[in-house]
Amino acid sequence: MIGTDRHARSADGVNTYLSDDHDRIDALLADAVRLVSAGDFDAARPIFASFRAGLERHIRLEDEVLFPLFDRVTGHRGGPTEVMRREHRLIEAALRGMVSALDARDVAGFTGQREELLAVLAPHNDKEEAVIYPMTDQALDDTERARVVASLRAFR
Repeated sequence: MIGTDRHARSADGVNTYLSDDHDRIDALLADAVRLVSAGDFDAARPIFASFRAGLERHIRLEDEVLFPLFDRVTGHRGGPTEVMRREHRLIEAALRGMVSALDARDVAGFTGQREELLAVLAPHNDKEEAVIYPMTDQALDDTERARVVASLRAFR
């Protein structure tokens, strides 16, 4: 698990949905890393593609849906979400490096880029799960929270 500290989550809330998505994405990365480390690039490629697609979707979901909502419902415009957006750009850069290393069948390069990714992604996920997601849940009533989670599930 990249996010190392689990926080109390309301059932069916933003925190639950997005934290579970972190876990799903983490598991795909772990499987891809295991296969790359074993030199099985052909088996790693589709799993890594699923990881990449999941992480890119998660980032877009936050940038386009969650962060504007967070800013609106909490009144914290520009502060925490601007930091999160900057970190998303760093995560995307490390992800591109991992793709290049995988394409080159470069285990050491892939591992190095993974370390760069995790250096940003792990604390990033922890901050989201400790601050952004719970504050969003707290600012919404049950009906709004259910509507937001439905929109997150439907996001493509």
